Amino acid sequence: MTSDPSDANGPNYKPIAFILILLSTILMVMPVRRIVIEVSEFGLRQFIVPVLIAIGLPMLGALVGAFLRFRGPGGRLFGITLGIFIAGLLLMALLAYWWFYSLTNF
Repeated sequence: MTSDPSDANGPNYKPIAFILILLSTILMVMPVRRIVIEVSEFGLRQFIVPVLIAIGLPMLGALVGAFLRFRGPGGRLFGITLGIFIAGLLLMALLAYWWFYSLTNF
């Protein structure tokens, strides 16, 4: 029987990872909702860049997070959720920018 290297004597990251999953879900609802509404209203061709950003940023965050090294139970899950959480923060910042841009440039 082989031992899993993530089961080392490190801290348990599982509770923090599940909290980050919840926060990431909450953060990504608004940007994705706005893009889905605008795409269904105006078509995909006009909003291809925001759609690619909304899809690609969480995937990039998960990819980067997968390579982070946290020792302990749930360390890899914590790295992935940390990457997705940071991507969610960036999506909220982009949503704020898009909203401000739409207000100032008619």
